[in-house]
Amino acid sequence: MKIIILKEKLAKGLALVERITGKNLTLPILNNVLISAEDNSLKLSTTDLELGISYWGLAKIEEKGEITIPVRTLSGFVSLIGEEKVTIESKEKTLYLKGENYKTQIKGLDSKDFPIIPEVAPDKWIEFNASAFCKGIMQTMDFCALTQVRPELSGTYFSFQKDLAKIVATDSFRLAEKTIALEGAVQGIEGSESFILPRNAARELVNIFSEHNGKIKFYLSPNQIMVESYIDDAKNPQARLVSRLIEGEYPDYEAVIPKEFKTRMIASKEEFLSQIKIASLFSGRTNEVKLAINSKKGNMVITSQSIDLGETELKMEIEAQGEEVEISFNYKFLAEGLNQMRSDKVILELNGQDGPAVLKPSDDPGYIYVIMPIKAS
Repeated sequence: MKIIILKEKLAKGLALVERITGKNLTLPILNNVLISAEDNSLKLSTTDLELGISYWGLAKIEEKGEITIPVRTLSGFVSLIGEEKVTIESKEKTLYLKGENYKTQIKGLDSKDFPIIPEVAPDKWIEFNASAFCKGIMQTMDFCALTQVRPELSGTYFSFQKDLAKIVATDSFRLAEKTIALEGAVQGIEGSESFILPRNAARELVNIFSEHNGKIKFYLSPNQIMVESYIDDAKNPQARLVSRLIEGEYPDYEAVIPKEFKTRMIASKEEFLSQIKIASLFSGRTNEVKLAINSKKGNMVITSQSIDLGETELKMEIEAQGEEVEISFNYKFLAEGLNQMRSDKVILELNGQDGPAVLKPSDDPGYIYVIMPIKAS
């Protein structure tokens, strides 16, 4: 194998693929990158057996071939060299890197031992705007359950319907749902499709495709998903992610979302978040902050107290309608929901002191955050 490639392209590809490596002590080859010379592209691939990432970069291919070497070593070296172009050659199990001011050898392993990264058949796919879809994932993925007792809750749920997609995550204490309009092409899908993507895969999907200016294509199968981005007039994808799916049936989360409310308020997002952060300083071990909403006075009083530290009371003006209510929340859950809001004002809808509450941005009907209160003792 002999390749000449721009350092910038090589460094970009290594940065994308190396994130899922370096964690396996029993199978050293999983800490390696598979380097392949294909036609006019250099292909870089890594896998942890559940998730696979590949990147293609335009290169001058003088001799085809492949080799697998430790990705962290190669990435660290490439990031530090100053020359514009890198010449890469492989002989047996050694990679040679050459430039005007350096000559380096990195020992590798037999590429035949590198695990095969499966591909999903191209007969069933959906296109999305990469930026909008990744933003939707970012607004939900952090609310997955961290336990494996209920594995179906440890991932992000995707539901594709006729003209929209829903992205959902819940840990049973709070739930986030983002609805996105389908604007791209669809092939081989009739009715609805759904799957549960592991949290790590969702995070890597965002890392890889969030800055792509264009569409990404989702290829679906019963057990796996493949996501690709393309650049104009290129034979190969620019980047590809392949992930296993979580088996199991996602709960009927829509039954948890209240359809009506007894109290509704509109408040400044930044002021609300600031007040919650102040109250959190005195929330004690339970992380409890109490909201008292008075629709007649048009205000909300936020209180918290700790036996060890003291107490605080904060008041802010709001727009409110409906019943007066006092309700307690875990401040972390409330603050994390507010942090996902992209508007200046937020809406909080309540159903008494024990019912689920709905928090949503005032100017984005496609996003809702449901949070369970701390029940009064």
